[in-house]
Parts: sequence; C-alpha cells; structure tokens
Amino acid sequence: MKESLSEETNLLQTQPSERNDEESMVGRHVGPYRIEREIGRGGMGTVYEAWRADGEFQHRVAIKLIKSGLDKDFVLKRFRNERQILAALEHPNIGRLLGGGTTEDGSPYFVMEYIEGQPLYQYAELRHLNINERLRLFNHICEAVEYAHQKLVIHRDIKPTNILVSATGIPKLLDFGIAKLLNPELVSDTTPQTTLGVRLMTIEYASPEQVQALPVTFLSDVYSLGVILYELLTGHSPYRFRNLMAHEVARAIIEDEPEPPSIVVARGGPTIPLA
Repeated sequence: MKESLSEETNLLQTQPSERNDEESMVGRHVGPYRIEREIGRGGMGTVYEAWRADGEFQHRVAIKLIKSGLDKDFVLKRFRNERQILAALEHPNIGRLLGGGTTEDGSPYFVMEYIEGQPLYQYAELRHLNINERLRLFNHICEAVEYAHQKLVIHRDIKPTNILVSATGIPKLLDFGIAKLLNPELVSDTTPQTTLGVRLMTIEYASPEQVQALPVTFLSDVYSLGVILYELLTGHSPYRFRNLMAHEVARAIIEDEPEPPSIVVARGGPTIPLA
C-alpha cells in the first residue's frame, strides 16, 4: 500500500484510546438510526454503516460523524460546510445527502445514501475492464465534477478512493470534506486554505497550485482528474518519485513532465495500489 503523503496521515494514525472511542459508537443510536460498523475514516470524520431502528421501515444508510477529539471550531465549520454543500448537490454520480442533525453531545452529523461498491481502480481491475469501459466510467466522474463546478463547488480532494463504483457500474464521487463553495449565499467559507485545505489534501493527486498553497480554481479539480485518468488507463502514477517524502512528491508535481502513457505501460514495473 502506497504511503499517504499528506498531513492527513498523521490524523488517521489514532491512538488506542481514540480507537476505543470509535469502536464504542457501534450499537449507539444517532437520530432514528443504529450504528452497525465503521466503514471509512478520514482526517475530520468517521463514516459508519447504520440501519433505521425506530420500527418505521427498513433502511440502510451511511452516517458521518466528527472524529472524537476534533471538535475545534474550524473542524465544526468544515463539517457543516460539507453538509451544506451536499445539500446543494443532486446528481446520480455524487453521493446523496439524506438528512442530518445534531447528536446528544452537540456534534453535527449527516446521513448519506449507503453505497455498496468498490474503489474505482479495484472495480476496474477485478472486472478486467477494457479501455472503452474505463473511459465510460471516467466520463461519468467528469460529469459529476462538471455538475459540482456549475454549482460553484470545487472538490479539492478528487482521488480514486473518493470514488466508489456500485455493483451496477455507477461511479459515485464522495467526500466533500475540504471542498470550496464559492456561493456566499449558502456558505461563507473563510477557513484559510493553509490551515485545512492544504493540510488535508492527498498530495499525490493535488495540482501544482495546491502543493504550493496558491489559490485553487476549478482547474485544480481538472488536474486531479487528469492524474486519475492516467492511472486508470496505465496502472502507473504519472510521476516518478525519488522517495515518498512530501517535499519530493511536491517537487515532482511542480517540475516533472509525466512520461507518455505508452512508454510507461511498455516499461512495466511497480503499479499503483487498487485501494
């Protein structure tokens, strides 16, 4: 598994006490739902599988909660921003917001559709998808990003693990945790990029302006899509890092010209992880 190169890695390496806190969520109730198991973890939040538990009807969902110990003002602000952003997005290739609220201890949460699927690369490889099939998947992802941009949302963290493909072959773009909403009527996102957006991005898929802490634009997402397309079609990263230190990865992104895909495929060698 490729070593994560963002500061998010440090946030994900939880201490035993924090792991116990997370495990204790299983079996607890959040709104009308009962938490069954943890299914994902990021820099700011943990996602759980949950089922409706009030006897009204059967319904499986994904619930995102702020990680224990991260109740600082800027984390709460970003979490609420993500919830508002998802409320503004209705697209078949974007994970759908179903609702939200506040837990008994005052922390916000939101409820998403449960997607039973696989990460993008894993889905493509296990099904031996050909180039045209991979391009069709990628086209749907681009449609989701284009829609988000039309709604004045910059995702800022597009990466293969943030794209799940359902059993029916529908890709879903997830995790708008560090997204930037440019519509001031919905959210006043004044969190400085250097305190959160840069720290929590996944540097392997970041644009040159992101790794230099410069202002991002819609083109930043387009760049990340380009990295994903390169890897989806070749199985290799567009960069050849001398080591996996963050400064070296940033240098390669800023200075190096990716090799043509045909050369990379012909050379072979180590491939990217599937998940």
